[in-house]
Amino acid sequence: MQDGYFESKEFKDLLGKYETMLAGGANVLLDSEELTDIAEYYHWNGRTPEAISTADYALSMYEGASAPLVLKARIALLSENNPAKAEQLAEEIADKTNLDYFYIKAEILVATSRGNEADIYLETCQEQVDDNDYPDFVLDAAILFIDYEYTELAAKWLAKSDEPDLADYREVQGRIDYYNGEYEESEKIFNDLIDESPYSTYYWDMLASTQLAMSHLSDAITSSEYALAISPDDEDALLYKGQALMRLKNYEGAIEYLDHHAQVRPSNIDGLLNSAFCHIHLDHYQEGITHLKNAEARAKKYAPDRLTEIYQEEAFTYSHNGEPALALECHNKMEERKDCDPNECMVLRGHIHLENGQQEEAQKCYQTAVVNSMFSPSIMLRVAVSLYDNEYVEVAYNILSSMEAKDLDGLPQSYSYMAICAHDMGDREKFLEHLKEATTKSPTAARAVLSTLFPEEMDPASYYDYALNDKQD
Repeated sequence: MQDGYFESKEFKDLLGKYETMLAGGANVLLDSEELTDIAEYYHWNGRTPEAISTADYALSMYEGASAPLVLKARIALLSENNPAKAEQLAEEIADKTNLDYFYIKAEILVATSRGNEADIYLETCQEQVDDNDYPDFVLDAAILFIDYEYTELAAKWLAKSDEPDLADYREVQGRIDYYNGEYEESEKIFNDLIDESPYSTYYWDMLASTQLAMSHLSDAITSSEYALAISPDDEDALLYKGQALMRLKNYEGAIEYLDHHAQVRPSNIDGLLNSAFCHIHLDHYQEGITHLKNAEARAKKYAPDRLTEIYQEEAFTYSHNGEPALALECHNKMEERKDCDPNECMVLRGHIHLENGQQEEAQKCYQTAVVNSMFSPSIMLRVAVSLYDNEYVEVAYNILSSMEAKDLDGLPQSYSYMAICAHDMGDREKFLEHLKEATTKSPTAARAVLSTLFPEEMDPASYYDYALNDKQD
């Protein structure tokens, strides 16, 4: 969405004219771009049938127009998971030298995990691009690749631009830095962009996202609040503020923003999942399950690729609440999914059994997963985490300690779990040893696993010195 455009008076007037016409009012002549803006607005708000109808109306007036065909192709590609249909719609664009034609053809390749093919395709398209359009072409190519987190290709195309002072150029660079984990550099870029465009909710959202990644939670909340002051229904700001409050364990405050996010963005399930987490931590079990079931229903319509994740969360929740039969029902649905690793599923089944006092069944599941995976280090780590979560701390530690150094290095989060096991066992020497390894080899994992032992907004780089000087850890 264009930053703030859908909330502008200009767009609201445009939408009003169109909807008045649909209700039987006077005909108005809108061009294909204006009609596509309206269609995008409907799609953004989960009103996909109206979006397609509006795009079709545009095409009835402007046959072969690129904008409505690109929108329909993107809906087919991203919402319907139908790249063949997207390709067919792209080929209906009349002007095959239009930059939008190049972009949608490339996006179909990128969205189907063929980034290198998209790169080669765009390289061939360069020859057909007018010199006046070339700066926009290379920058838009960089934006396309960063939208799908192809950071190296985004950097390659960004390097073709000779306009580093442009806001779009710096925005792409800031996003590249973000995905590369260079959060401080990203934060600086978006702070500079905000100085120039203080009413850009997108820049405030990106700043909040970067601050969340650094666990600068108070700063992330402040940035989100600025975005919400500009646009109270800004979905990203609602999500980021909710997530920051959640991580600060202000679960009730977080729920307000996460539920608002779910309301304004019906095609997105993140608010519902995060809100479910908060309810469960508040022992609002039924509310948590309700949110998970609502997320499941939405995912079936908008994000089927996330159903495995949701079934897993449902299984964990039912299991934790002492309802193993319901947990196993969710597990079975998860197991039927093509994207579910059978050995990971077997570890989850073992977890459900162990959490509900069925040790023999759990042991069989763990052994099956480990043997069938040929003693995969990642499966052994999952077993160890499950055992730790069920308070079999020493057994979990022994499994991790038995793994070879190369396996531990390949799964750097292992060091964080070894550290927390050693901490819970009261072995200070081992705790400090593994803590140092954890914060050196994977600060992100260290924060995720060990943050409860340290001040909330402390950088993992400071964990070791803090623990070394803390006689009460």
